[in-house]
Amino acid sequence: MRRVTLIRHAKSSWDNSHLKDEERPLNKRGRNNAPMMGERLASRGMKPDLLVSSPAIRAFETAIAIAREINYPTESILTDDRLYHANINNWFAVIGSLPEAAAHTLCFGHNPGLTHLFNVLSPHPVENVPTCGVMDFEFNVENWAEIAHAKPERIRYDYPKSSGMQEVLG
Repeated sequence: MRRVTLIRHAKSSWDNSHLKDEERPLNKRGRNNAPMMGERLASRGMKPDLLVSSPAIRAFETAIAIAREINYPTESILTDDRLYHANINNWFAVIGSLPEAAAHTLCFGHNPGLTHLFNVLSPHPVENVPTCGVMDFEFNVENWAEIAHAKPERIRYDYPKSSGMQEVLG
C-alpha cells in the first residue's frame, strides 16, 4: 500500500512586484491557513514518512507550517525542482521516484498541475484545487512507480473553507 498526500501551497503574496515568482512568500491568509490545515491533518493522526516540496518559497513555507503541526522535523523536508509548476508528467516522475522506504509521502506543489493530477486520478473532477487544498490518495501497489498506471483505492479531499476531509472514493 502506498499513500501520497498532495498539498497545494497556501495563499501567496503579490505585494512585492520585484520578486521572481519562485520567491513569493505566503501572505497573511496563507500564514493562517497552512497551520490550520496542518492541525486538521494532525487531528486525523497523519504521520507521513517523508515530505517533499517544490523549492518555491510559498510551497516550502506551506510545508514547514504543516510539518510543525504534524510533528515532522522541518529540517528533513526535501525539495524537488521538478515540483515547481509541475505538469502531470513531472508529478508522476516525482511520485515514481520516491524512496520505497517511505510508504506515505506528502508533496507540496502548485496549480494548474495539481488540479490536473487530481482530475486524472479522481472519478469526481474539480474545477480548481484551492490554495492549501489537500488531496489524499491511497493505492494498493507495491512500489511508487506503479502509481502512474494504477487507480486509487481511496481518495480524500480537504481545503481551508470546507467543513473537513471529504471522502471522494473508498
